[in-house]
Amino acid sequence: MIKIFNNKKFGKQLFIFSFLLPTLLCFFIFYFYSVATIFVTSFTKWDYTNLSHPEFLGFDNLFANYHYIFKEYPFFMEALFNSIRWAIIGIVIQVPIAVSIAIILSKKLSGWKVTRNLFIIPSIISSAAMGLIFLQIYNPNYGVVNEIIKFFNPDFNGSVLLIPGVNIVAMTAAYVFFTGASTIMVLGQILAIPKSLYEAAEIDGISNFKVDWYITLPMIKDTIKTISVMAASAGFLIYNEVFFLTNGAAGTKSISFIIRELAVSSSRTQYARANTVGVFQILGGLLIIVLIGLIFRNKDNKLMK
Repeated sequence: MIKIFNNKKFGKQLFIFSFLLPTLLCFFIFYFYSVATIFVTSFTKWDYTNLSHPEFLGFDNLFANYHYIFKEYPFFMEALFNSIRWAIIGIVIQVPIAVSIAIILSKKLSGWKVTRNLFIIPSIISSAAMGLIFLQIYNPNYGVVNEIIKFFNPDFNGSVLLIPGVNIVAMTAAYVFFTGASTIMVLGQILAIPKSLYEAAEIDGISNFKVDWYITLPMIKDTIKTISVMAASAGFLIYNEVFFLTNGAAGTKSISFIIRELAVSSSRTQYARANTVGVFQILGGLLIIVLIGLIFRNKDNKLMK
């Protein structure tokens, strides 16, 4: 009997595994292999002199590429700082906006369905196209933003994209437009909350603010965690906005931008050094996921106490 039971259990597991196998194969072929290649080639000499055959640096110079990126390459710390800043901006700005709009839409006020659909539009436009749109908005000759600035300051004759500090804020405006997908995710989760909870709160005379604070937000915590990871990762990996709006000028380089710059933007192609930066990008992305997980876990522990 035990043998038959085990055979049935094994058959069920094999059946499930057969459906997972294609996905697992794709993961190992397209992701695991690629990530492993990035790590391995970061310890090689792979540039314009030997494009087809990366050469192992040897144990004496094992970290030569890392030393170059940290000590000699002038833009790494700038790019790392900017990428971290955009990751934080994604969490601090995008997530609260997405959650707030989703809560408002969940009230199903007049025209809420039309508004919901309008928020999706930026998400179906590529970030490259959005970058080009904002490039026209910030155009120093006829852009709307520059015209507004000139109205208050007629002597202004430049571009906000070339002013350090201000350009980060200007680029953030283009980046924040992609809150639509996060808003719809949160809205879907809110609409899935049992109506009985809200009905009980209404009977007890609890205010709308307290209902959202004590019922809605705790019930959508996992979704908020998910969109936080998405927003932070998108900020840390930002590239198109940097490329189209400033091309990395005026202190706006990102990690993704310098990877491309090292790999293909020069006649002296440096694949190994680009992959070395890629290692930090991968580790940074994993660190973001871990930190956000710890933050939400600590909040859970406080709520349980």
